[in-house]
Amino acid sequence: MNDIIEGIFDILWHVLKITLYVFIWNIVLFNLGRFSLLLVTLGQFPRTKHLENNANLISITGLLLAIALWMSIAIYNNWGNIVGSAT
Repeated sequence: MNDIIEGIFDILWHVLKITLYVFIWNIVLFNLGRFSLLLVTLGQFPRTKHLENNANLISITGLLLAIALWMSIAIYNNWGNIVGSAT
């Protein structure tokens, strides 16, 4: 009985992982990277065939942008602690 329940939870876990991967990597980070590249290149890249050929690079750009934004917010929120500790 435990093997059946464990098998069901294993299948559900794999479905959840794939769903989260598709949603986060292929939708959120891809579009974040795409819009940032369009903004930086003034609308020149990525267009048509480049969207399909460079999908992972566009998603990596979105990931790097998300990390940079997160680090900027973290530094800004802790800036008083960093500057005030010297006195």
